[in-house]
Amino acid sequence: MSITYENNEVNFSSVIYEDEVVSFRDFLQEKAGEAVVFNLKECEDIHLAILQLIMAYKKNYECSYTFGDEKRLFQTILEGFDTSENHCS
Repeated sequence: MSITYENNEVNFSSVIYEDEVVSFRDFLQEKAGEAVVFNLKECEDIHLAILQLIMAYKKNYECSYTFGDEKRLFQTILEGFDTSENHCS
């Protein structure tokens, strides 16, 4: 698996495909309301559905990101996501 879980930290490595969406969603549902760290240091690319779950979590709960040295497109997306401009209800 390219996503591993350790307490409230999610570690992404290599390329994250859509087959990991359900287990990732389940993890986030279990952690709802808790601060979560998304460690993307070793991530090369990530499926849009995973990004949507991360952004939805950020919209509703506390979270932080850890990125690698090389800036990737998903980093630009996550850093540019402004929760005040989006509506979830």
